[in-house]
Amino acid sequence: MKPFSRFIISHFEWDKSTLEAKFHYAFDDQEHFSETINFSPLKNTSDFPLINQNTEAIHQLLSHLHIALGVSYYKLYPTAEIIVETIPLSDAMKDFWHNFYIKGLGEFFYRNQINPTGLAQFLSTENRQENIASALEYSAEKVLILFGGGKDSLVSVELTKQKNLSFDLFSFGKEYPLHQLAQEPTGAKRLIIQRTLDLPQIQKLLAEGYYNGHLPITGIICFVTAVVSYLYGYKSVITSLEKSADFGNTEYHGLNINHQRSKSSEFEESFRNYAQTYLLKNFECKSLIRNRYEIKVVQEFSKYPQYFHAFSSCNRNFHITTCTKLTGDQLRCGECPKCAFVYTMLRAFIEKSEVNDIFGADLFEKVDLIPLFKELLGIEGIKPFECVGTNEEMTLALWIISKKEKKSDSPIMKLFEEKVKSRMTDSDFDLLEKKLLGK
Repeated sequence: MKPFSRFIISHFEWDKSTLEAKFHYAFDDQEHFSETINFSPLKNTSDFPLINQNTEAIHQLLSHLHIALGVSYYKLYPTAEIIVETIPLSDAMKDFWHNFYIKGLGEFFYRNQINPTGLAQFLSTENRQENIASALEYSAEKVLILFGGGKDSLVSVELTKQKNLSFDLFSFGKEYPLHQLAQEPTGAKRLIIQRTLDLPQIQKLLAEGYYNGHLPITGIICFVTAVVSYLYGYKSVITSLEKSADFGNTEYHGLNINHQRSKSSEFEESFRNYAQTYLLKNFECKSLIRNRYEIKVVQEFSKYPQYFHAFSSCNRNFHITTCTKLTGDQLRCGECPKCAFVYTMLRAFIEKSEVNDIFGADLFEKVDLIPLFKELLGIEGIKPFECVGTNEEMTLALWIISKKEKKSDSPIMKLFEEKVKSRMTDSDFDLLEKKLLGK
């Protein structure tokens, strides 16, 4: 693995006839990368008319997105310096992007045992501060809901319907069968924007021993939605990020390692401030479920049976490699931390037989999942690196299940009874219920 001294965010191109943007990056002007995003809707183009088309404004928005997308390539070999050749950066902007990369790649640093100290120092080849453009005025009225086919975004759909707001759904990256399956019961239109990573070049460097790992994809998508909102006239973008995303996994070199960092309230607030300063005036990117713990979101989701067999929170729906991705009509692997967590949450509020039908199995009967449940309950290890709630939420859900289903001889319920419930009082559980469910 050959070392590099700096990562370069070099230039981008915009084709106004095709609505395609191409972004370019390099390590030391030796290894080069190019990726494209086609901002023309993948399907049903007539449903999404262009509202704003000023080329200068689009270039301004793309210049910030360019930096966000770069994290996908930077992580191959994190360098001390990141050179931005497209726009000047104020100290506040450098600060934002340093945190975007360092905190967003926290899990990546931890898993690869890379000390993040001194990395991702942003510099710009354009130093004239007076050339920093302020946020744009734009014509916008509509609401856009980020949509991945999970329970959280479906709850956001129902909450938006309750407000009598018209809205569209938004999916980014590529089209997956889950998206269409979950979209159908909503009755909403969905705007699909495609991203094409430079996979050949990424795979070349991975084969040479360079690094790989988790990145802040939600943060990237937030910057994509700013461009989409300008082009198609959306004033509000609704994410579906809950309070549980604020709780990290561990500490490493003084850094709070949070798998869900770009889903946290800290990032939501910092992005809002950045967007309204440098991207779009009055642009809103917010979560309707921010003040709810995940268990509360699932309680809300349990009111909508039309989605029970149309949703999935299992990330193996989006895996590329054949050894881990789901096959056929399978929506859930029944083995990962998210499946174990969501199964438990659902079983607290939905009948056992229904939940088993959704997952195709009783996960509490799987002895091989005991180590995973120990992590989710905080008995051993650290919280899994997945979008799961806290061990308090697991504890409360299993307590609700134990009351509802009475005696259970399953390995997971036995684990809960022996290692958790036996050490707590009814008063402890009542306090948890009040804290997490507001009762």
